[in-house]
Amino acid sequence: MRPAPLDRKLLRDLWRLKWQVLAIALLIVCGVSVAVMAFSAQRALAQAQAAFYADTRFADVFAQARRAPLSRVQALTRIDGVTAVDARIVESGLMDVPGLSRPAVARVISLPQDDDRALNQIRLVRGRMPAPSSRDEVVALNTFLDAANVRLGDRLTTVLEGRSFTFTIVGGALSPEYVYVPASESFMPDDAHQGVFWAPRATVERAAGMTGAFNAVALRLAPGASLPAVLQDVDRILAPYGGLAAQGREDQPSHAFLDAELKELSTSASILPPVFLIIAAALVHLVVSRLVDAEREQIGLLKAFGYRDLEAAQPYLKTAAAIGLVGALGGGLAGALLGAAIVDLYRDYFRFPNLTVEFHWAAFLAAAAVAVGATLAGSISAVRRAAALSPAIAMQPLRPALYRRGLLDRLAPGPSIDQATRMIVRNLERFPVRAGLAVAGLAASLSLLVGVQFMFDSFDRLIDQAYYRIQRWSESVGFAEARSVASAAELGRLPGVLAVEPVRTAGARLKANGRQELTRVVGLTPGAAFDRPLDAQGRPIPLKGRGVVISEALAKRLDLAAGDTVRVEIVQGRGGSASLPVTALARDYSGFTAYIDRRELNRIMGEGDLASGAHMLVAADRRPAFYAAIERTPQIVGSSSRDDTVAAFRQVMIQAFETTMVFYVGFAAAIAFGVAYNTSRIALSERSRDLATLRVLGFGQGECAYILTGELVVLALAAVPLGILGGNALAQGLAVAYSREEVRLPPVITAGSYGAALAAYFAAVALAGVLVARRIWGFDLVSVLKTRE
Repeated sequence: MRPAPLDRKLLRDLWRLKWQVLAIALLIVCGVSVAVMAFSAQRALAQAQAAFYADTRFADVFAQARRAPLSRVQALTRIDGVTAVDARIVESGLMDVPGLSRPAVARVISLPQDDDRALNQIRLVRGRMPAPSSRDEVVALNTFLDAANVRLGDRLTTVLEGRSFTFTIVGGALSPEYVYVPASESFMPDDAHQGVFWAPRATVERAAGMTGAFNAVALRLAPGASLPAVLQDVDRILAPYGGLAAQGREDQPSHAFLDAELKELSTSASILPPVFLIIAAALVHLVVSRLVDAEREQIGLLKAFGYRDLEAAQPYLKTAAAIGLVGALGGGLAGALLGAAIVDLYRDYFRFPNLTVEFHWAAFLAAAAVAVGATLAGSISAVRRAAALSPAIAMQPLRPALYRRGLLDRLAPGPSIDQATRMIVRNLERFPVRAGLAVAGLAASLSLLVGVQFMFDSFDRLIDQAYYRIQRWSESVGFAEARSVASAAELGRLPGVLAVEPVRTAGARLKANGRQELTRVVGLTPGAAFDRPLDAQGRPIPLKGRGVVISEALAKRLDLAAGDTVRVEIVQGRGGSASLPVTALARDYSGFTAYIDRRELNRIMGEGDLASGAHMLVAADRRPAFYAAIERTPQIVGSSSRDDTVAAFRQVMIQAFETTMVFYVGFAAAIAFGVAYNTSRIALSERSRDLATLRVLGFGQGECAYILTGELVVLALAAVPLGILGGNALAQGLAVAYSREEVRLPPVITAGSYGAALAAYFAAVALAGVLVARRIWGFDLVSVLKTRE
C-alpha cells in the first residue's frame, strides 16, 4: 500500500533535511534522557529503600542515653502512639585492622532477644549469625568487610569501656541504619574505617559492662501519631540517664543522606529538560518557517488542485511531530542506559539487598508528550502561515526583503569595510528575530557549560575552607566521656604530637523567632589555632565572653543576625540552657554549627572545665606510632585524620561527578552544535544561489565560506557575554539546589573553568560550521543557479 501523496512529500522532506532533523532531535534526546534517567534512578532508590525498610522494620524515632535501666522500656512503650520499642547497647572503640595505617572505629551493637518484635533488623548476606551461647562471635557490616579486606573467620580486637574485646567475624550483613555510613568528620563515606558489628546481648553486656541496661533505643510509631509529642516524651523519660535529644527518621544520618539524594534527582529532572525542549522548539520554528517560505509555490498548487488549508499545511505539522517523536524515542533509549549507569554508581554508596533499575514508562511517556508538544508549538506560526496562504498569492514569488540603509551603512559608509563583511552584517540586520533565537540558544549552551563547572570549583573551595582554613588540625580524637582539660593536655605526650587543643562539643537546640534547630555547639579555647570560625572575608572571628558565633546557614534558618539573641538548650549530659547574644556570623560551608567559649559551654552544662575530644598537630613521619598509641588508650573511642578525610572526599567526588559532568558537558555541547548547525544550514539553504552567483562573479571558495560562516561567528561571539552571565546565575541556582544540611556548596567558578567551558563551546560551534561550510567546495554552480532558491 503506497503512502498518500502528502505523506510521500513528508518523507522526502525529512530525508532531505535529515541532518537538521537529527541535530534538533539530539537536543530532545538530551532533555528526555535526563528526565527518564532521573526518575528511573529515583524510583529504583525509593523502591529499594521502601522494601528494605519494611522488611527490616526500620524505626521512626531514635534516641540515646548514657545508661538507662531496662525497666524504663515499659515507660517508653506506654507513650501515646508508640507501637514497638527496641532497646539495645551500642558501644564504640578503636581497633587495629591489618592493612590500615589508621585505627578504625568499632561500633558494637547488641542483637535483639526477640526477632519478631525487633526494629532495625539486619539482613545476613554471607556467613552465619553468631551462636546464642557464643562469647566472641559477631556479624559485621558488609561494607566494612569489603572496604577493609576483612574475611570471615578473622579476629579483631577493640576496647569498650576500658575492656579489651576480641571477637571473631562469622557473617556479613546489611542494616537499614547503615545504608550509607558517613565518616565522623565528614559527610562522605569511609567504609574501611567504620566497622559496625552485631553480637548477642549477653556478649555485649560482658564486653561493655552494662548488664540490665541500655544506651540506645528505637521506636516504631502508629500511623498518624504525633512525632513532636513522642520526641518530647522520650526526652523526658531518658533525661535522668544522660539522654541525648531524640530524633525522627528524617534526621537519622543514613536516611537523611539518601532522602537528600532523592530530592537532587528531582531537581535534575526539573531544571535541565525544559532548557533542551525550549531550544528545540525554537529550532523547529526556524526550520519549518524556512521550509514554508521555500515551498510557497507548492502550497499554492496543492490548494489550487483542491486540497483544503489544513491538508496543505499538514506536512509541516507532521514534520515537527516527527522531529519530536524521533528525539523522544532516542531519549528513552539513552535515558535507560544513563539510568542504569547512575544506579551502578549508587551501588557503591547505598547498600541495599536489591537495587535494580527499571525503565520508568510514566516518565518516558510524559517527557515524550512534552517533547512532541514542544516541537508542535514551535511549528504553529509557520503552519498557520501555510494554511492562510491563498493559491494566487502563494504562487507569486516571495516578496523581496526591504532593502534600506542599515546601521552598518550609517556607521561605516564607503569602502572602510569589505563587501563580504557587509553581506554578513546586513543579513543579520534583516532577520533580527532569527538572529536573536540563535544567540539565545548558543547562550543557553554556554550557560550550561559554565554553570556545571562550578561543581568542581565549589568542592575545591569547600575543602580549602573547611579543612585548611577553619579546621587546621591533622588528627582529631574523641573521648568516651568528657575529661578534664588537664588530662586532655596529656595527649601531647603521645608520639609525634606537636600541639594539642581541647574541644568540647554538645548537642543543643537553638531557638529564635519562633523557630528551632537541633545542631552541634562547639566549645573552643579563645584564640584556638586548630579550629576557628571565619567571617565572610576569611578573617578569624574571636570568641567573646558569653557570646555565640553561628554559621550563616544556621542564622538564615533561625532568621538571626549579629546582635540578636538566641536561646541555647543543651540536650545531653546535665542539660542546661542560656540566652546568648550572637556576636558574629561564620562563613561555614559544612552545615549548621555554633561556636562558643569552651568554659562558657561547660558553665551552661553545669560542669567543670571538660573536653570531649582534642585536635592535634602530629608529625607525618610519626603517625604510625601515634595511631598505635591511641589504640591502647581506652578513653579514646574516635579518631579522624584530615589527610584521609580530604583524600576520601576527593576520590568520592571524582567518582560521583566525573560521570555526571561528562553527561552535562555532552548535553551542553549538543545544544551548541544543534543551534550552530541548524543556523548555518538554514543560511546555506537560503543563500546557496547568492553564493553561487558570487562564485561566478569571481569570489573564491574561501570568501564564500567566510560569508556563510561569518554570520555564525558573529552570533557565537554575541552569545558569549550572555552565556557567562547565565552560567553564573545557573551556578547560583545549582549551589542552592544541591546544598544539603551537612554541606553547602559555594557558587565559585575559576578562570580555568571559564576557559574549559569556552573551549568546549567554540569547538562545538566550529564543528557545526565546518560541516556546513565544506558544502561550498561541492557546489554544482549550474544546478544551484537553476534552482529557484
